Amino acid sequence: MLISLDWLKQYVDIKEDIKELENTLTMIGQEVEAIDEQGKDLAKVVIGQITEYGRHPEAEKLTLLKVNVGEEELQIVCGAPNHKLGDKVVVATIGAVLPGDFKIKKSKIRGVESQGMLCSEVELGLGTDGDGIIILPEDAPLGVEYRVYKKLNDVIFELEITPNRPDCLSYIGIAREIAAYYGRKIKWPEFESKSIIESINTGHIDVRIEDKERCKRFSGKVIKNIKVTESPEWLKNRLLSMGLKPINNVVDATNYILFECNQPLHAYDLTKIEDRKIVVRKALNGEKIVTLDGVERELNKDELVVADSQKPLGIAGIMGGESSKVTEETTEIFLECAYFTPENIRKTSKELGLSSDSSYRFERGLDIENTAEVLERAAELISQLTGGEILEGHIDKYIEKYEKIEIPLNIDKLRKFMGKNIEIDVVGKILTNLGIEIKTLNSTTILATPPSYRGDLTRTADLYEEIIRMYGFDNIENKMPEENIRPGVKDSMTIVVDEAKEVLAKLGLQEVINYSFISREAIKMLGITEKTLEITNPISDDMAVMRPTLIYSLLSNIKDNLNRNQNDLKFFEVSRVFTPKEDGLANETLRASIALSGKASKSLWDPRPEAMDFYTLKGFVEKFLEYMGITRYQLERSEDKNFHPGRSADIRIGKIKIGTFGEIHPDLAENMDIKRERAYVAELDLTSLLNYRAKKVKYERIVKYPEVTRDLAIVLDRDVLVGKMLEDIKKSSNLIESVAIFDVYQGDKIEADKKSVAISIVLRKKDGTLEENDINITVDKILTLIAKNYNGEIRQ
Repeated sequence: MLISLDWLKQYVDIKEDIKELENTLTMIGQEVEAIDEQGKDLAKVVIGQITEYGRHPEAEKLTLLKVNVGEEELQIVCGAPNHKLGDKVVVATIGAVLPGDFKIKKSKIRGVESQGMLCSEVELGLGTDGDGIIILPEDAPLGVEYRVYKKLNDVIFELEITPNRPDCLSYIGIAREIAAYYGRKIKWPEFESKSIIESINTGHIDVRIEDKERCKRFSGKVIKNIKVTESPEWLKNRLLSMGLKPINNVVDATNYILFECNQPLHAYDLTKIEDRKIVVRKALNGEKIVTLDGVERELNKDELVVADSQKPLGIAGIMGGESSKVTEETTEIFLECAYFTPENIRKTSKELGLSSDSSYRFERGLDIENTAEVLERAAELISQLTGGEILEGHIDKYIEKYEKIEIPLNIDKLRKFMGKNIEIDVVGKILTNLGIEIKTLNSTTILATPPSYRGDLTRTADLYEEIIRMYGFDNIENKMPEENIRPGVKDSMTIVVDEAKEVLAKLGLQEVINYSFISREAIKMLGITEKTLEITNPISDDMAVMRPTLIYSLLSNIKDNLNRNQNDLKFFEVSRVFTPKEDGLANETLRASIALSGKASKSLWDPRPEAMDFYTLKGFVEKFLEYMGITRYQLERSEDKNFHPGRSADIRIGKIKIGTFGEIHPDLAENMDIKRERAYVAELDLTSLLNYRAKKVKYERIVKYPEVTRDLAIVLDRDVLVGKMLEDIKKSSNLIESVAIFDVYQGDKIEADKKSVAISIVLRKKDGTLEENDINITVDKILTLIAKNYNGEIRQ
């Protein structure tokens, strides 16, 4: 929004300099983006008159002049061909600095002293005519600065008006802000509406609103016997300062009022309105109109148009049509001032790709109460400019009346919010200056009623903002709040998440973060038959379901990396999975998942590592559980169809399943297009783990007595689960410190349905050195347990 300081001063007294005004506007919320000080390069450029005229003694094409600039006469050498004795001219005196940093100094031209320069438009940066100097009218005042004479000493502020403040898209709006801040009065435009006796209701125009949802008010006046001509200089200058091209006195007047009052108007040639009927209606499907920009546009039923009995006259609130525009032949006009709903204008403008100063304002919402008053102001201005006669009365179709609202404001709460002990009288004065009506309820509470042009004020918080910005942010001291601030405490689940991520990262795994959505196809691929939580409006088909498991996401990570020749992968993810509740909301469960593929990392001692397998994953899982404080659990063969039936296991604590790990099923690997490497995945329920982790860590004193190791090779049936056997062995004697498998053999050295399991048993006595008899008794007990419970025997 461009604001001319000279124009703005018509509505409010401004005594402040440019810098102070810039700061004020910014502090009250009307941010100044740029300032253009017009004529700042024209200091010491004045109006002069040629009093003596002669030829330069050393150059035929140069003239030697005496120029009166008011207080003195200057001798000037000039090379322009278009001046004569007695001409009023523009003189750049010594010390002037013209555009382009061109400094005027006393100089000698062909041996003759020159004390200034006569200027052309190009030299002043005001136009393109550089063939001759500027010749002024005879009544131009001598000695006056040219920028003052041409009113080029204005200052143009470019303001960034926020979308919630459409009332500030006008000079009256900005003047109201400045007046409220400085406690000054608005100088409202003075006009006297002079109407002829003939009434507008005597058959001159008939207005009907068919679309009452999108047109809430439509007002109009008729002006007769007008003369359409070029606008006066003052009006053209005003519009030019706003970047608008003058057209004629009628159109320019409507644009002037638009910027003055923030109310779009439109003038129709009344003689071009068929049957003198105005209808505000939906456009007919395929209906066409040539708008004022000369473009033919095809409409449909969604656009709102202002039409006569035969054709559309304009697209409501956006742009008028060529068929009824005001021209030099126009003698009577119908002047429209209406209120169209913002949503309609915004939609139509976007669909047609057509925007205007009017639509820009309608989109943001206007003052529905102001149409009649603005209409009278505009009609009077047009009457003055055109000599026209205004018919008595006006058309006013007001569909939906504006309803005032009352907003309660508690002073004590305001003081707490501001951090300032502001007096209730000061608050009342600020609100009154802003045009807000106030009613005192008691010593601490008032009711505030915003004016109709402040549609952004709907709640108490809005009033806080108004009071603070007008009181001045600089007037509120910096003061720390007096509160008992305590450090935040992490909840137990957050602690578990952080701990789990730290443990998995220290184990050498790389964290991945995936979306919480997967596709419906993924649900089918994983064979999930339970109900899932589907998204009503998914971004894409790949994000249609809230994932009930982390497995698919990690397998996708493996697939993507394998496709990019990244084969040795060790990933983990700690995140939530989702299942639906009966009430339709989500049941969230925290899980940790590990995924492996390829070979272990190379090292100096193992430059050619073997491929990772089930036992590699088992090691990661066991270490993770150990660090998380889970020590008492069992491993059982898994029945999960997404895992290989012989290379997977469930983790259980009692009867509760807390996770599954193993090699993924070949069918799932094929469906996921994972071909080059085997993939191993583990998924554990962290939410359940919380119930079983050790509350306290117990430390044991280091035993000073030596350990004894015994290795046993046991022949078992091939389908025996060794994990349960190891647990039973560990429990069989308090001398057993640890039990571990170090080899499994199946081959031609033993029976086809058997397997040989080599286990290492570490024995230690905490209160003395083990004796041979103790060792033998323990080993015999172990062998008896294996033979009895697992039908196993020592391999011969």
